[in-house]
Amino acid sequence: MKGIVFDILRDMVEESYGLEGWNSILEKSGSNGLYISTESYKDDELFSLVGAASEITGIAVNDLVFKFGEYMVSQFYSRFPIFFDRSKGLIDFLLSIDRIVHLEVRKLYPDANLPSFNYQKGDDSSLTMIYRSERKLCRLAEGLISGSAKFFNQTYTMNHDPCMHHGADACHLKIQLTGEANGI
Repeated sequence: MKGIVFDILRDMVEESYGLEGWNSILEKSGSNGLYISTESYKDDELFSLVGAASEITGIAVNDLVFKFGEYMVSQFYSRFPIFFDRSKGLIDFLLSIDRIVHLEVRKLYPDANLPSFNYQKGDDSSLTMIYRSERKLCRLAEGLISGSAKFFNQTYTMNHDPCMHHGADACHLKIQLTGEANGI
């Protein structure tokens, strides 16, 4: 996992719980908290931090991972606004992740271990994202989708079936835009 992910996690924790909260998580997880955004760190380091945060806050790990995904969107926008500004809305943005966003990320971080997405396009208001990653962070992907929907001021429903956590080889995230803001 790239250090930028740890930096964003620290920012999220500090916004909600201050520097003391972050230091408590570092202490509980046994981490030194020193991360360089371009360096790679073991996935277990992130999982340990999230586990410690869950114990300290009482928020379930899956809920924290989802909230982290939502939070990441604003941080990605502040660092890479062009990826969002080029898109016409949520579906258009999601379709750009594997073919544009991840391509650019690999230019910045050649050794990045990114998930892969394949797509099954429905009509203009629906999309199935087929998520594959050895990390099985589909809950993070759900949070990123939620944060992106908020960014584009669009509402949606999602069906997440099948899932790698239940033996599937990939997660299918079926997104359907809803509401008046989506032209429906």
